[in-house]
Amino acid sequence: MDEPKTVGNEAGYLYDTLRRGGVSAAALAHGEAYIGQECLLTPEEIAALAQRAGITAGMSVLDIGSGIGGPACYLAQRFGCRVVGVDISAVGHQQAVARAHETGVGHLVQFHCGDIHAAELPPQAFDIVLGLDAWCHIPQRPLLLQRCATWLRPGGRMAFYDHVECQPIPEPDRRRLCVLWRFPGLETPQSYVKALRATGFRLLHQEETSAYAVRFYRRLLAQYVERRAEFTAARGLARYQEGLERLRLSERLASAGMLGQFACIAEKPLQG
Repeated sequence: MDEPKTVGNEAGYLYDTLRRGGVSAAALAHGEAYIGQECLLTPEEIAALAQRAGITAGMSVLDIGSGIGGPACYLAQRFGCRVVGVDISAVGHQQAVARAHETGVGHLVQFHCGDIHAAELPPQAFDIVLGLDAWCHIPQRPLLLQRCATWLRPGGRMAFYDHVECQPIPEPDRRRLCVLWRFPGLETPQSYVKALRATGFRLLHQEETSAYAVRFYRRLLAQYVERRAEFTAARGLARYQEGLERLRLSERLASAGMLGQFACIAEKPLQG
């Protein structure tokens, strides 16, 4: 039975539709650096975050918003860690499971499909909670951070990149951006830091990495326009035009310094 279409899973329906198209815009944007990541980062940037967070062999990682599984499989291959990925897109889940099998890391990586707010995961089971440009799609982010604290062992770390509003976005643009991307809203770097501290996390690293957003959306928009015929054939004209509007708006806001990206690593205290 299909889930009812609610605010919480609108992003799942969007990505189901995009991933069924058979052509990956993210793959075109990343080129030879594509490993199945739909975030803004290159593989080396993903690895750098993992190293900074302290991921090593045998650690247990929870990847929230795992998409089609590229980063989870990459981290398992590179570091020997165990990864549990959770994503709301059914199509993404199927592709992630296939990717784990194809890359030979099925013994290290597991994927679950569903809403992270409804996920039943064991408390204090993970060394690292990971997010790669996916939490902007998740509503009630302060509640998400509280749940992450429950799932992390004492001394465990949260490491994430996410889309943020770096400078005030004009209301018509903000509203349209959230509609096109199915965002429930956007955090700012300041609101993320405030929510993390309120949850009891100790900040170890924070950085505005908005140059990655400009880089990604410029490349992606250029490829989307250049390969119009291919995308139109795969998705239909109406969905192509919606995607074009989404990318043009994202690139414009990123270039203006309003839509950006924030990187953060925070630690759960050893004692509450």
